[in-house]
Amino acid sequence: MQRQRTKLTVFPALLLIALLGWSQTAPAAPSGGGATWPGYIPLQPALVVNLDNPRRAQYLQLNAQLYVETAQEAQLVEHHMPVIRHHLILYFGGRDPELVQTSAAREQLRTEALDNLRQVMTDHTGTPAINGLYFTGFIVQ
Repeated sequence: MQRQRTKLTVFPALLLIALLGWSQTAPAAPSGGGATWPGYIPLQPALVVNLDNPRRAQYLQLNAQLYVETAQEAQLVEHHMPVIRHHLILYFGGRDPELVQTSAAREQLRTEALDNLRQVMTDHTGTPAINGLYFTGFIVQ
């Protein structure tokens, strides 16, 4: 009886080890995470900028996704991500905290930032490349 119990315990353990080993040797996804286009490129890490509050330090943490139509646009955006982040920091930093609190103000900021990014990408690459900017997190603290 003890021998049967050992077999019943060992066999599932070996099966689990084999499955775990197989999953680790599976081929890696191609660059870009195997994404298909059109698709979204996350702005990582989140942007954190100072807001203009003379009474105390106040910050905006912004999580966003950039929408692109093609793999070529995605490559351009990934390559120029430092420039994109730089312009977003300049655009959002130093704003009046009261003016970023409402959803209407956030929508206006989003459309203006998108226009700004499209112009920056056109200046650097000859194509706007970014077709959408979507906030996935907008925290004023």
